[in-house]
Amino acid sequence: MLRKISANFSSFQPVIFQSGFNVILADMGPGASDKHSRNARGKTTLIQAINYCLGGSLAKPLAPLGAEGWSFTLELDLFGSVVSAARNLKGGSRLKLTFPSDLTGALEPFMDENSTVSVEDWKFLLGLGLFSLDRPSESGERGISPRTLLSYIIRTEAVKDPLKIIPQQPAWSSRQHVAYLLNLNWELVRDLSRLEEESDTYKAIARATKKNLLPRALRPEPELMLELAEAQRELQDLESRVSGFRVVDDPTDLVNRADRVTEELKELRNEALVDRRMIELYSESIENPEEDEQPSGSDLADLYSEMQRAFTPDALQSFDTVQAFHHKLMSNRRRFLSAELERLRSQQSERDEKIKRLVTSRNSILAVLDAGGALDELAAIQNERVEASARVTEIETALSNVRELAQAQEDVRLQKAQLRKETARDLSANRRKLDSVASRFDQMMQELYSVGGVLTAEVDDLGYKFTLKVSTSASGGVTRMQLLCFDLTLMAEGFAEKHHPGFLIHDSVVFDGVDPRQISAALALVKRTVAASGGQYICTMNSNDVPDAIRKEDWFAQGTRRVVLDTEKGGILGTTF
Repeated sequence: MLRKISANFSSFQPVIFQSGFNVILADMGPGASDKHSRNARGKTTLIQAINYCLGGSLAKPLAPLGAEGWSFTLELDLFGSVVSAARNLKGGSRLKLTFPSDLTGALEPFMDENSTVSVEDWKFLLGLGLFSLDRPSESGERGISPRTLLSYIIRTEAVKDPLKIIPQQPAWSSRQHVAYLLNLNWELVRDLSRLEEESDTYKAIARATKKNLLPRALRPEPELMLELAEAQRELQDLESRVSGFRVVDDPTDLVNRADRVTEELKELRNEALVDRRMIELYSESIENPEEDEQPSGSDLADLYSEMQRAFTPDALQSFDTVQAFHHKLMSNRRRFLSAELERLRSQQSERDEKIKRLVTSRNSILAVLDAGGALDELAAIQNERVEASARVTEIETALSNVRELAQAQEDVRLQKAQLRKETARDLSANRRKLDSVASRFDQMMQELYSVGGVLTAEVDDLGYKFTLKVSTSASGGVTRMQLLCFDLTLMAEGFAEKHHPGFLIHDSVVFDGVDPRQISAALALVKRTVAASGGQYICTMNSNDVPDAIRKEDWFAQGTRRVVLDTEKGGILGTTF
């Protein structure tokens, strides 16, 4: 528990706390007029000073005191002994600790030669001593923060949702720290919230990719596959051109050689055409010899006989001689044609071979001209190949990224499903304890408003989802008392399990706008709860918010630790700033 808050200026009267109920009361002083007010008496400033000594940030209202050299000292129970922590309001990056010798072994490793400790180490020690946190929370780790837990213990704002310390608190943070205060497996909330954040990131990337809002490195897989195939074909073509490239020193000479070969081919093909026609004619003459045969002498005699004319035997003999000569002539002609055909065909075969060689030679020359060029041309092609290769690599990398992204999404989905099952099992195992917490909260709300209040827990994508509901209108007073009942429930349930420090601080804003009957019931509820749990409750109030019946109670009078009058100069601090 907290024992004492003091300062290095005598104008501030130390406030000594005890176990059970404690109240700092702003009251109307003798001779007070309507111009005096019980507000701005330093009640909130006192709580801010306590919070500052517990490793909190310097509140803006306290900043002017730093220039004047103010320092506050808080005494509290820690590690079974009383520890004193003094912190300057200006440049308070270190705190001076005073502690009994039995804590030397535990605290000395954190001290420097001046017996001071850094704020970060002090936070760790508070987490260890007040909440049983055995390791510091690293930046960005989404671990349990001692300071966030203390913000559930020290309430300077009356937030509408008691599950949060400020309205802007992220859902993962509120769920995680409430789970810790209820002694549930908060790490499941942490892990699920991380996975949910990753999943949201992947979904955002996928949506942006689909809408072409991201750079070209992230595009749909089918588009990348098509582009990769095209880039690979381009690269293969360039590599082929480079491998077959020959530098030509004198391309004009090659062109002239190609022209000469072409002209020679033209002449040979013309000759081949003539020879082919002659071969066709000679072949036709040999294959049709009947056209060259002449009628015999007897045939002529028969003809003339029919014409009633007769030849002498000498004449008929002449006909036979002529016919024999003709046969000899035709035979010689056929031999000549056969010899000519053989010559022409042989000549044609030789010519075809020569044409074939010339065609090959000309194609070779043209290939050199087509593939070759100057050195600068080769360098240009090589540069194109390098660029094409880089492009292929770029697309392959993009394709790999897209596939890895898809795989990561699937992995996250599977991990989330597994963790949700594990969280559901943990919730089921702790259902009886949660029912006890819900029952205590309901009883408190019944006592204040005679209406039911429920605290439920379920599992969703962020782990435990806690819900507080009260079956009445959500007025400002009901909301504030719901906050008070929730905080008392956490203290009563968590103190025994060492997940709660056992003290609770509420600023007067928690009681603003609450009906006096509910304030009476609430203060009586606080008194009984802290007495039963052995805890400590500290609050600040204006006297006009305290019902007369409560002010007459002995326990309220005994629990009043400081009364600051509205006529008192400087309020609690005894100074104006």
